[in-house]
Amino acid sequence: MISYNNALVQEVFGNLSIDKTRLPSSGLTAIGVPSFVAEWLLDKIVPGSGILTSIELEKVNTFVKKAFPRKDDRNEIIFDLTQGEVRKLIALMQVRVKLEPGSGEIPDPFARIPVLNLSDCAIPLNLIEQNKMLLRQGVWGKISLAMQPDGKVEVIDFDPFQCSRVDLQSYGECRAKFTTDQWRDLLCCSIGFNPDHPSYTTEAKTWVLARLLPLVESNFHIMELAPKGTGKSFVFENISSKVALVSGGKVTPAQLFINGRTKEVGLLGRHDVVVLDEVQSLSFDNPDEVVGPLKNYLASGRYNRSGFQDVSSDCSLVMLANIDLDEYLHPRNEDYLVADLPSFFAETAFLDRFAGIIPGWKIPKFQREMAASQVGLKMDFFGEALLSLRQDNRFSSYVQQHIKFDKSATVRDQNAILKSSAGFLKILYPHLELTLMDFQRDCLDPARKLRQAIRNSLYYLDDEFKQFGREIYAEAK
Repeated sequence: MISYNNALVQEVFGNLSIDKTRLPSSGLTAIGVPSFVAEWLLDKIVPGSGILTSIELEKVNTFVKKAFPRKDDRNEIIFDLTQGEVRKLIALMQVRVKLEPGSGEIPDPFARIPVLNLSDCAIPLNLIEQNKMLLRQGVWGKISLAMQPDGKVEVIDFDPFQCSRVDLQSYGECRAKFTTDQWRDLLCCSIGFNPDHPSYTTEAKTWVLARLLPLVESNFHIMELAPKGTGKSFVFENISSKVALVSGGKVTPAQLFINGRTKEVGLLGRHDVVVLDEVQSLSFDNPDEVVGPLKNYLASGRYNRSGFQDVSSDCSLVMLANIDLDEYLHPRNEDYLVADLPSFFAETAFLDRFAGIIPGWKIPKFQREMAASQVGLKMDFFGEALLSLRQDNRFSSYVQQHIKFDKSATVRDQNAILKSSAGFLKILYPHLELTLMDFQRDCLDPARKLRQAIRNSLYYLDDEFKQFGREIYAEAK
């Protein structure tokens, strides 16, 4: 077996790549810094390779103590500001505009820094103009704070961390310098998995990379069912601030759609991907208030709540759930995978709107030696490259021309398989240089398998689907 080629990755991607052993040894993720921020920082503070030395670690720790606020630092920071100091810190910042109809005044936007529970900071318009993402899900960066004479905290400067849009042509040209196997391994390494580990077969890597489909395809809705410990949520927590992860328990309509009190658009309207984790324990105070609009959104990309205008969004929705396996490590009910999920999943009209189910039981449980130890792409660059591919229509044109369905595929089956195939194409072949056999093996076959898992449950639940037969057929042409 040919082992991973670190030198090739460094030669092709240069400073957009990083040694993946740097981050775990830094301790940054342990204090809640997502990988896309942490890798950027490491490269700025202690560039280099290999596990951090004690001197480098000291440097990082000193920097973190100074620059990363904790919730209990709030009073100390505000005191320093009252003494005329400028405080610089690294955190996530968002900007909101409060509309007060009938007040006769155009309101000023205000900045929010959630980690310090600061929710009403003044901010110059030019900083917002330069960083429009602040108005959506917010941006991580270096924030300079001061206090105005009237006692209001003000953001006087902001230096964003996130990578700006990626040049997809040069990204494609870089891809052309790798074989498909090398590229697949590079992608797995970039999101934190060790591609040389024997448990990561080509099939396991395919399903690991399927987690990236919601980033490269807009309005792409998918589930992953797996036992605990396969790293389902890891990628989503660490790849971009444009991805929001909501962990189990209760989800409110205000959180997801629109907050009736503040009129603020919810997660689905502000992010590119929303991930609901632990959905096996998901509960709603009033299920109809969530499931109804959600079903509408999954079908049309629009939602509303009573009294508000429709909100359109291209956000992809991901649902992650833990399921039990039998002694052969297969799901207990392969024909009806959603059996243990909340009852609304058994509604065929809801289930049919998902593109597929990622078979997480085919991904090995994550152990320490499975963490990436090679040179991969920096998480902020890689996340932005994937999200930039959403806007590229060449891939959907390719799949429309190269897939043939028969009457076993419903319109929703066809749309799901077309979208998943285009997604795999963007992930594995961003340069669009491939044979029909490559396309069938690496894009169409896994796309069909994702959707087949939905079909099996629909077939089990409702006789109406029996007229199409159990298997969906699709082939490359």
